[in-house]
Amino acid sequence: MAVPFEIYGITDHRLESIGFRSAGKIEDISVTGFIEVFPRLLKIKQTFNSAVEKLERCDVLIACDAPGFNIPLIKKARTLGVRKVVYFISPQVWAWKRGRAKTIARYCDHIIVILPFEVEIYRSLGARSVHYEGHPLIDLAKAKTRPVELKERLSGGKELLALLPGSRWSELKKHLPYLREVLRILERDDLTAVVPTFKRFRRTVEEHLKGLEVRVVTEDQMEKPAYEVMNTALCGLIASGTASLEAGLLKLPHLVFYRVNPITYWLARAVLNVNSINLPNILLGERVVGELINESPRKTASLLLSLIEDERLREHQKEKFGMLREILGGEGVIKRLRALFLELLS
Repeated sequence: MAVPFEIYGITDHRLESIGFRSAGKIEDISVTGFIEVFPRLLKIKQTFNSAVEKLERCDVLIACDAPGFNIPLIKKARTLGVRKVVYFISPQVWAWKRGRAKTIARYCDHIIVILPFEVEIYRSLGARSVHYEGHPLIDLAKAKTRPVELKERLSGGKELLALLPGSRWSELKKHLPYLREVLRILERDDLTAVVPTFKRFRRTVEEHLKGLEVRVVTEDQMEKPAYEVMNTALCGLIASGTASLEAGLLKLPHLVFYRVNPITYWLARAVLNVNSINLPNILLGERVVGELINESPRKTASLLLSLIEDERLREHQKEKFGMLREILGGEGVIKRLRALFLELLS
């Protein structure tokens, strides 16, 4: 039976595989930082123009995160007469640019948030309708393989160190040389570093970490490799972002790191309205996970060594992480979101 509607989007291969028609590629607009965005401006502009062209024929716009791209798009949707504008996974602009949160509240018919405290933030800004059903990762961040089996498969039984350098090409280029230096300083032969990543990144990761005891695992080897590794590893070093929350939900003791242009770092410190950049720390209200932004490889290796060797530190993190699932809404989030979307789009 033919589907009675068409869905256009900014896509990757996964969205295209389920029927989305592409108005542009996610990788072309996915960039983090103030200075880092400049080399990508032309491609971002081209993708935006393509999205606007498709928007002229659309009844509904569902924006997802990406405030630099989507906020101008939701404004444009209103001038084009789009019937309904929904922001799903509203970006964390409250942390650093509250004016953008006001814009989202003004232009959207419905805002769907995934953090509990965001409801009151958007209501206080005059949002028409704010919905919270919990965080989807509650249902998604789960592993299937028994840790002892995965350790035997990947390291012959040795403990695993999870390394997650990021999910964008721009992050890999910055982070892999840094991780190489951290591992060279760490010099541990009693554990195996494992990098779960996408198949298209495998060769890049292997080339950067050549000569070190590192295993690279991708989705063609196991389902959801990041979750399997997080569920098994002794501890981890994770690029700041969603992966840290996933690690927290899977109770993986870890540190977060990130490398940005020094000017970007200085500007971010000047505008941030929160004391932490890490979601588990924000949700738990304390600095449970160490944050290493533009720190030297030596300092990162030293703090990682402490986490490896101090069981009390790891157990403290695990105990705190145990609170995250309750904070984020409990099981059944995806089912509740599905029902909400059916209601909003009917």
